[in-house]
This record gives sequence, C-alpha cells and structure tokens, in this order.
Amino acid sequence: MHALLYFLLLLIFISGYLISTADGRGISVFNLFEIPATLHSIEEQEDVAGQFHWWAACTLISLVVLHSAGALKHQLLDKDGLF
Repeated sequence: MHALLYFLLLLIFISGYLISTADGRGISVFNLFEIPATLHSIEEQEDVAGQFHWWAACTLISLVVLHSAGALKHQLLDKDGLF
C-alpha cells in the first residue's frame, strides 16, 4: 500500500510537470532557479496530462482515506496497539 501511495505521488508530480511545461516555458521555483521544459512537443500534452493528473489524484485521495480508515479500525475496534 505504501509503495502504491508513493508511486501515485510520483505520477502526480510528473503529470503536473507535463501540464505546466506544455507551452514550452520552464517552471520558476521561488525565483531562485528554473526547471526547464524538456518535453513540450507532444500533441495535446496539457489535456492528456491533465486527465491523468486528475484521475491519479482522485485515486490517491481515495487510497489515503481507505488507508486511514484501516488504521483507525485497527486502533479503535481491534485494539491491537497499531499506533
């Protein structure tokens, strides 16, 4: 479960990068440095990455809620000292 949560975080990060750099401009980080736009020639990149970003984020939120519910169940119902 933890590996899946981290994997989804990575996918959300990558798809967000693809959305932000779709027009060919880099991403400025607090005006300290800029992350260059490396992949910006893909057709409909912003739309495809946006859909992927949305579904990955919704999946991540759902899994976090289920994971938290499982932890609360172990603590409150099973009383197995998980926390």
